[in-house]
Amino acid sequence: MGPKDMRTLHGECFKLANGKMYPAVGLGTWKSPEGKTGEAVKAAIRAGYRLIDTANDYNNEHEIGAAIKELLDAGEVKREDLTIQCKLWNSNHRPEHVVTDLKKTLQDLQLDYVDCFVIHWPQAVPAHPEGKKASVRISGAAPGPYDEERPEGTMWMFPMGKDGYYTSDDKSHYVETYHAMEDLVDQGLVRSLGISNFNKQQTREIVQNVKKHPVCIAQNEIHPYFQQKDYVDFCHFNNIVVQAFSPLGSGDRPACFTKDSDPTPVLENETILAIAKKHNKTTAQVVVRWHTQRGVSSVPKSITPSRIAANRDMFDFALDAEDMQNIADMNVGWQFLLWEATAMHPDYPFKESLPYGFTVPKAPEGTGTAGK
Repeated sequence: MGPKDMRTLHGECFKLANGKMYPAVGLGTWKSPEGKTGEAVKAAIRAGYRLIDTANDYNNEHEIGAAIKELLDAGEVKREDLTIQCKLWNSNHRPEHVVTDLKKTLQDLQLDYVDCFVIHWPQAVPAHPEGKKASVRISGAAPGPYDEERPEGTMWMFPMGKDGYYTSDDKSHYVETYHAMEDLVDQGLVRSLGISNFNKQQTREIVQNVKKHPVCIAQNEIHPYFQQKDYVDFCHFNNIVVQAFSPLGSGDRPACFTKDSDPTPVLENETILAIAKKHNKTTAQVVVRWHTQRGVSSVPKSITPSRIAANRDMFDFALDAEDMQNIADMNVGWQFLLWEATAMHPDYPFKESLPYGFTVPKAPEGTGTAGK
């Protein structure tokens, strides 16, 4: 079984495990640059988007909040019509830090609640050793040396030791983190809960240990080169809506996540180009439509108003069985975001993708808003 498609005024939606409706397509904001994110959010909402995906380490929640407030105050959209999704940062997995993380996000977003709160990564790294202090976006989501003397709330979001490696809270575990997030639903600060970058076993562990509120969203890297069919099927069987980040293949990903062996960008692939020509659509529209027909939500990122509008303008056509099979044949298991510099943590999710003899590298240049 999978999520049920439902038509609303603003396009297709999926029904979450808690009964709430969730848009099939939203605006992604990872890598959206300072000074342009707010305008992108306004363009998206005006184009009919009702889902905005963000995170405190993207270093743009304050811009997103200002944009949303402007449209709310102008009466261009109602708060109850928006689905705002944010994420708990890795430094704040300890149960006592979860509410600190969320309240700073709510302050930046200028909201009383968020619609979905997601554990960004299962591993508590970069984090402060032993989880003694929380870290939130202060002057920027940036790397910095771990300093025991820095006061609460001013710790770097990407703390590093003197040796150049991320510091890690190895005794923190995501099940305890999730239980603390469940309490925030009871407090009215959060409507739905989710996870991101979890593997199948970790997802199963969360599902089996839920106390009060179900896992509604599982956000992972998914695109035609990395389709994760087994994981998608597993989540659908457990009534979890799967969401693709970097659904178009992240052609603009940071240099630290790029290799010479990377395949042709998804949107330049001959198969996608041919299908786009066949339907008189853009390559991005074809890929977003493919996600939706698989029962997968997606959050394509753009800061260009025309592309933002076009990415969502794909509810007026459907891919046929041949199209779907041709895209299925593109699956080559290419995952660009392994973030190997966090692999020292016992909860690192992609151990099976690391090569024999692997050693954890130092924190990469570009750490900061580059950390999905």
